[in-house]
Amino acid sequence: LHYAAIMKQQLCTRLVGAGWVLGFTLSSYHLVLLSKLTFCGPNKIQHFFCDNSPLFKLSCSDTSLLWKADSILISFVVLGSLCLILVSYMCIFHCILHMPAASGRKKAFATCSSHLTNLAIVYGSCIVLYAQPTEEVSLETNRIVALLNTV
Repeated sequence: LHYAAIMKQQLCTRLVGAGWVLGFTLSSYHLVLLSKLTFCGPNKIQHFFCDNSPLFKLSCSDTSLLWKADSILISFVVLGSLCLILVSYMCIFHCILHMPAASGRKKAFATCSSHLTNLAIVYGSCIVLYAQPTEEVSLETNRIVALLNTV
C-alpha cells in the first residue's frame, strides 16, 4: 500500500541485482555437479523437458549428492520465496479485514482468492516435484505434476 514511498529506483535495482546474483550463484553450483554425471544405456528422457529426476535416473553415476543438493537448494529457494509471499498476504489480509466497507472487503477477497489459487497450484506442484526429491520418485507421477506446473 506504500509501494511508491518504499520502492525507489535504487532499491528496485538492488533487489533485481540480488535476485540475479543469487540465482546464478545457486544454479552454478548445481550445474557443476550435473556436469560430472556419466551416462550409459538409454539416452532418451521420458519427460516433457529435461528435468532433474529423469536425468538422475538415466545416470550411471552416484546421484545421492545431487539429490541432497537439489533438495536443499530447491527447499531454500521455493520455501523461502513462499514464506515471503505468505507474509505479504498476511499483511494484505490484515488490511482487508480493517476495511470499513463490506463490499470492498468482498471484492478484495475475490481478487486474493484467485491469486492464492494460482499460488497453491504453482508452489504445490514445485514442492511435490522439487522440495523433497527422493530416488524413489515415480517418473509417471513426476510427469503428471510437471504437466500441471507447466500448464
